[in-house]
Amino acid sequence: MTSGGSSPVIKKPVSVWNKPLKANFKDLFKSLGKGAINGVTGNWTGLAGDVLEAGVAVGLDDDPGQVAWLLIYRSLNKALASLITDNRSLLVKQPRNLDAICDRLEQSLASLELTIDTEFFRVPRQFLLLSQIIPPFEQWLREFVEPEQPAQAQAIAERLPTYFVYALNDEWRKRAKDYDCLKQLDTPFTKATEREQAWREYASWLQQQIEEPLLGVAAFGLQKVYVPLRAFYERDSENGEEIELGRGGKARGPKRIVVDLKSELDGWLQRGDKDDAVRVISGGPGSGKSSFTKVFAAELAQQPQFRVLYVPLHRIDPAKDLVAVLSEFTSDDKFLRFNPLDSNHREDRLLLIFDGLDELSMQGKVGAEVAQKFIQEVQRQVERLNYYDIRVQALISGRELVVQANVSEFRKERQVLHLLPYFITQKERQDYQDPEKQLTEDQRQVWWQKYGQVSGNLHSQLPEVLDRGKLQDLTAQPLLNYLVALSYEQGNVEFSDTTNLNVIYQDLLQQVYQRCWERYPHPSLKGVAKPNFVRALEEIALASWHGDGRTTTVFAIQVRFDKANLSSLLEAFQEGAKQGVTRLLTAFYFRQSGQQLTGEATFEFTHKSFGEYLTARRIVRAVKRIHDQLIKQQDDPDEGWDKRNALTHWAEVCGFTRMDQYLFDFVCDEIRLNYQEDAARVASWQLTLSKLISFMLKHGMPMEKLDPRPDFHEENRQAVNAEESLLAVLNACARCTEAISNITWGTSEMFGSWLARLQGQRTSLENVLALQCLGWLNLENCILSGRDLDGASLNWASLDGASLNRASLNRANLDGASLNRANLDGASLDGASLNRANLDGASLDGASLDGANLDGASLDGANLDGASLDGTSLNRVSLDRASLDEASLDGASLNWANLDGASLDGANLDGANLDGANLNAANLDGASLDGASLIKCNGLTLEQVKEAENWQAANYDAAFRQALGLAPEVDINEGNSS
Repeated sequence: MTSGGSSPVIKKPVSVWNKPLKANFKDLFKSLGKGAINGVTGNWTGLAGDVLEAGVAVGLDDDPGQVAWLLIYRSLNKALASLITDNRSLLVKQPRNLDAICDRLEQSLASLELTIDTEFFRVPRQFLLLSQIIPPFEQWLREFVEPEQPAQAQAIAERLPTYFVYALNDEWRKRAKDYDCLKQLDTPFTKATEREQAWREYASWLQQQIEEPLLGVAAFGLQKVYVPLRAFYERDSENGEEIELGRGGKARGPKRIVVDLKSELDGWLQRGDKDDAVRVISGGPGSGKSSFTKVFAAELAQQPQFRVLYVPLHRIDPAKDLVAVLSEFTSDDKFLRFNPLDSNHREDRLLLIFDGLDELSMQGKVGAEVAQKFIQEVQRQVERLNYYDIRVQALISGRELVVQANVSEFRKERQVLHLLPYFITQKERQDYQDPEKQLTEDQRQVWWQKYGQVSGNLHSQLPEVLDRGKLQDLTAQPLLNYLVALSYEQGNVEFSDTTNLNVIYQDLLQQVYQRCWERYPHPSLKGVAKPNFVRALEEIALASWHGDGRTTTVFAIQVRFDKANLSSLLEAFQEGAKQGVTRLLTAFYFRQSGQQLTGEATFEFTHKSFGEYLTARRIVRAVKRIHDQLIKQQDDPDEGWDKRNALTHWAEVCGFTRMDQYLFDFVCDEIRLNYQEDAARVASWQLTLSKLISFMLKHGMPMEKLDPRPDFHEENRQAVNAEESLLAVLNACARCTEAISNITWGTSEMFGSWLARLQGQRTSLENVLALQCLGWLNLENCILSGRDLDGASLNWASLDGASLNRASLNRANLDGASLNRANLDGASLDGASLNRANLDGASLDGASLDGANLDGASLDGANLDGASLDGTSLNRVSLDRASLDEASLDGASLNWANLDGASLDGANLDGANLDGANLNAANLDGASLDGASLIKCNGLTLEQVKEAENWQAANYDAAFRQALGLAPEVDINEGNSS
């Protein structure tokens, strides 16, 4: 045995190594097998502890070789036990030949000659024993997995090296005294100070995180199927890139430059510019933000020149000083136990990764302000720490809406990186500058090839049935692509162009229930029927939504169960209600995420969008219950609820947290599923919700009935949340029925006042959810003068006779809306969409419609005097007898429009496209037609044209040009007159 250089510590066969320990692999795997068999019947408690000391004699001589083997053997035991426990949902079979397999395993390893030397301590994952034990371990696992899924056993076994390294570090840390004699060896363990060793252990933990089973249902981890992501950043320039404004014109916008995300961030780290030390990753739900940050952190932690600290933002208090926050965060960490920003532990180069900026925005505007203040705090602290030279860099990830709301905080080019999906259509690629042609690769094919290899299904590419229609959008997103793959393999979902996303989540729910309860029931949960199982998960999701959007506690769940009269369901669990909740949490997509100040454990959804799906189901369940209870009282006054009780229940469900766009999308899909099942049901819900809103507007939300009753400020906040969600769910119903919602407004100004209450003061370009949910509303004669309706969705709303003068409707969606006789004088409708809208008799005097889309709209008899329609699209629009005197239609598209009898006296039609338009009896006196196109116009006369100004430069049919006495046009290419 030597203590320096690269000489071997000791070299012996495994059988010889085992003798001093009185241990053997046969006994080890029998112990593991016993634990796994118990696991099949539902008892996984203490598996790691059961096998850790299996056959091991403690109290060896201080022989470094024997002690080193003890360290390895214990670590291997722990790694194997952890692997089995993490994949417990896949080990579902009672083995038949376990003893024979354990005998073969012992024989195959007994004569293996192993060398324990300094190389082992330097790169323990390459230890020869690991590569030799993986094949027999895989055979052992096959006795427990489903026979038709042998690839699951292989995928689990191949993750052993990562688990071993983590267990090795953990074992050394926990029982350092047992290995004192190894400290005289020249190993990385002895070279490292306590802090160095802590970083080493933390790095191995980061690596294990990306090897854990995906969503708890896969035999493989994220690392096996991870596909490097692409992103883009925006670059402003003097000229910019042309982008569409509505459909009628173009404007200048920033360039979108495509980059490989990892390479871009590697370059940023290597440059180490102290004045450019913050980067932001922006992406929608399931776009791969958290996956990337985890993989990036694990890879970077292996590089000696960098330290990396990964911080899930839902686990910290963002209102505190950043240094204090990280002190609290690391104090609970079982590896670091020190704050890397503290002056006593400051690192030369540290990357802070803050994942989940949207987790700070759970309470509407208040949360948005918290997120903004947190960003400012990060930038302030990074700037302070980098005063002299670069020491700290920060990477923040968050959903698009939160990043957009704080975009003013990120002003440097390349600072915000927007994630791109796996697949970009050829048409969409035109919106990007892609110097490396990265977007030509369909990354879905790469993912499915990897998935085919690790799942054993041998997919060489994305199945054709999943590469069409709406499914292209689903498979282009990393998380949804994986969920689609799970459903596709099970064959329970019929995939089509119109597949509803919630169907895929529902199928995953069904898979979990079947695996954990029907085929291999857990003893403590035995007899829980599927409806109760789903109902329990919905209530847990609601408790999480009422918390911070992702995490909750057992106590909070119990409170929710009590309010929902589900206490008997908890009591049905063996071992009591509290233990029953814990069992349910550990069996489904939850993980323990820390502790509250009270010491109570917190649990979180492994993926936030699954919580949103279950919350949406719970909200729709509340709609159904409210409707049923109101019907009951109609039939029998002694039964059911009145409207006040119904609104109280709604406030209890939807008042605590403001609904956002992501949750709303799930609600829409859930209601659409109900509509497909029973259209009349959703139509009746829409009527009920309309009546509830009418009642609420007259009497207010019955917040005084809440128990416990909050203070006035909190009461008002919750009322706004409940009212907005009521409007949102009404709109979700209307999107299915496409029927007008008739609400009794009481007075003409009531709707505008209510909307102002829901909207509050605008703090960014991003709208509150209420403005996206105004479609199909009956708003006839409502007063909305001067209202801020920028970007609002009023599609198919009835606004006949409404007062919208001086209202701001820029980029609003008014497709199909009825605006008969509406007053839009001086209104701003730039870039608005008015496809097939009815504006007959409407007054648009001085209105601005630049870049608006009025294709197929009807403006018969409308007043557009002095209106600005530059770049507006009016294809096939009807302007019969409309007045457009002095209007500006510079560059407008009016081809095939009906301008029969329209007045265009003095109008600016320079460059307008009037091809095929009906100009019968139209008044063009003094109109400017410079560069306008008037080919194939119907009813156009020489007299009309000659009354206009600048008519000679317009584009006419050859015969019309001749009649006007104009020279024939010349075809430059052919040199011939036409």
